[in-house]
Amino acid sequence: MVYSLVSDSVVTTAGTVFIVSDQGGNVRPDSLEGLYALDTRFLSRFQLTVNGEVPLPLRSGALAEGASTFYTTSGASGIDSPDLTILRERYVSTGLHEEIAIQNHTQIEQHLTVAIEFDADFADLFEVRRGSFLKAGLYRSQIDPDGRLRLMYERGEFHRETHIVFSQSPEMDDRRAVFSFSMAPRSEWGLCLSIMPVMEDKPESLKCVDEYLSSLADAPATRIGGRPGLSRSINGTEPFAAVPTVESANADLNDAYDCAVADLQSLTLGGSSETPVLAAGLPWFMAIFGRDSILSALQTKMIAPELMRGTLETLARFQATEVDVFRESEPGKISHEIRTGELSLFNEVPHSHYYGTVDATPLFLILLCEAEIWTGDQEMVRRLLPAAEAALAWIDNYGDADGDGFVEYAGGDGKTLKNQGWKDSSDSISFADGTLATGPIAVAEVQGYVYRAKLGMSSLFAKLGDEKRAETLRAEAEELKRLFNDAFWMPDEGYYALALDGRKRQVNAIASNAGHCLWSGIIDADRAPSVAERLMAPDMFTGWGVRTLSAEMGRYHPISYHNGSVWPHDTSIIAAGLARYGLYRESEKIIDGLMNATSAMPGHRPPELFAGYARGSSQFPVPYPSANAPQAWAAGAIVYSLETLLRLHPDGDALVSDMPPVSRPFSINGIRYRGRAWSF
Repeated sequence: MVYSLVSDSVVTTAGTVFIVSDQGGNVRPDSLEGLYALDTRFLSRFQLTVNGEVPLPLRSGALAEGASTFYTTSGASGIDSPDLTILRERYVSTGLHEEIAIQNHTQIEQHLTVAIEFDADFADLFEVRRGSFLKAGLYRSQIDPDGRLRLMYERGEFHRETHIVFSQSPEMDDRRAVFSFSMAPRSEWGLCLSIMPVMEDKPESLKCVDEYLSSLADAPATRIGGRPGLSRSINGTEPFAAVPTVESANADLNDAYDCAVADLQSLTLGGSSETPVLAAGLPWFMAIFGRDSILSALQTKMIAPELMRGTLETLARFQATEVDVFRESEPGKISHEIRTGELSLFNEVPHSHYYGTVDATPLFLILLCEAEIWTGDQEMVRRLLPAAEAALAWIDNYGDADGDGFVEYAGGDGKTLKNQGWKDSSDSISFADGTLATGPIAVAEVQGYVYRAKLGMSSLFAKLGDEKRAETLRAEAEELKRLFNDAFWMPDEGYYALALDGRKRQVNAIASNAGHCLWSGIIDADRAPSVAERLMAPDMFTGWGVRTLSAEMGRYHPISYHNGSVWPHDTSIIAAGLARYGLYRESEKIIDGLMNATSAMPGHRPPELFAGYARGSSQFPVPYPSANAPQAWAAGAIVYSLETLLRLHPDGDALVSDMPPVSRPFSINGIRYRGRAWSF
């Protein structure tokens, strides 16, 4: 059975450790909920009952990064006059710590039995998502003399444990802890417990919630967006230690920015190191994804330029050096996904280092060029130059395997990704009538990425004094632009094809990919207005954002993954692309729709994607059932949209806004560019 994550699940996260629970704080068996760390589920059941009943959820919410609170009540006396409040305060760092407080609101003594049931299936994240568990290892459990409950799993060198420690001794019945007690009138009972994922038999101690909250209170206060924000992060995510402040009369804009910063902070891996990088999103993509991490770093350079360097350094470290058919690696290729779970360790999936992506490599080069522009860090450039040269060689030798000038992918073998652009579901590349395209496939936006990468690297080599290399890359970029505009342009549609198939035919579906081609600059200037008009047509623009596929296409489905849904990151890139060609009215209309959609989302948090229903028919954005939230490039879409609204662009050592001050809907203070702070 494949399980779905319901939209009201509560996710509490810090780095690579996170817990997904229901609104009452429970982790239910036979669901996607659980305590996860490094691609393994360390807790698959965590259910609290009082006198045999599951408490009724009242309200849950986040306190700060890695912390949440759950208010529940007993239902024994009816909704009108519940006897008890059950409060669960939870935080996540290297594991999970929870304080449970039960308050007796009556004037009589209460006799209670509190039971907490635990289980750990140690499922790999891939197993959880597909609902299939074929574990080859050995499960054990034991109760130590100190009362610690240990749940264990071992398969060869793969050894994982979950340790559960209580502040008072329960009666233990296998994996069920029971506390029986009486409560005086108007009294309170409390329990602390710590749940620790253990790898290689090295448990870590956790602070109690009051210690954690005290550390927040004692820390120097910071401000997010000009309003009081998180005082500090649990996992020390340095890229967001000094984000710019945003001030606006629009409370929804302020809240969207604040939420975006908090989400990005929570998704930062290695935040206290020299190489911070964004994980793709929660709960299923809490890992390094080449494409996602790069685009998120590009989107957020205005507020966290350190992420560009960290992402580049990290991905360069994992750059492929050999041909490996199983992992789809080739020399110079940038990784798609890096996983650490059981299936990856035993090579049952190739994701310990998986390279099934056609776009991460040119995007890596784009990021390097942007990082140099924004930081002026020539030392970083020289350090990463071998990786850049290898990436350029991959584009020419492996990306364009047939020598036609376009970068294609052949697709996986059935066990890996069939489609390897950002729209990587198996049915995402189709003709207008719905017929699926067959490969090798050259998707439109990737040609744009290669164009922008080569043009950017040309400028970079010129700065380094290598004029010959610069001229060669400039000529290659211009030739690619000519080839692209000849091969992909559909005159009858006034638009660009989604892709070329294996027979070099235009895959003639109307899709959002052409908006990325605006972003890269590969589209001829005289055709940009026609592309903009098509993107803004009702079959593409919903009023909330741009559909991935036109509503007039054969495979259109508003709640599909890539065939008609709206992705905030996609919409933000399209808006930036329109602005690049001076199409500001269209760009701002798209951003306005996205911001309106975000204001209608819980917590002003844009999810990974949402349904493609038209604004006039739905009145509010409709969720996609299993969308990740928070998602790095969805949060990044908010930041990038603000950059686009400012019409911000570098000019040598200066940062310039072409938006007249009187027209700016907000002010921003503290943008870091080339060693200076800029305000607009």
